[in-house]
Amino acid sequence: MTHDPTTLAMADANAAALTLGIAIYAAAILIGIGLAVNAVTRHRKNRAIAAAVVVLVLVVAGVVVAVASSIG
Repeated sequence: MTHDPTTLAMADANAAALTLGIAIYAAAILIGIGLAVNAVTRHRKNRAIAAAVVVLVLVVAGVVVAVASSIG
């Protein structure tokens, strides 16, 4: 049983792109949390709220994508 090298290379590229996307997504959440904490310590309420909302949106979007991918 032989495998087509082109198909294997495409599968590896897809896995690499998915891994990179997940890493960027996690970094965005961590950066948002850091910005929110920094804003709170500097008494910048509006920036803290904005950063927290961005983190909330990213987390909810991640949950939706995870549920959708497990169903479909």
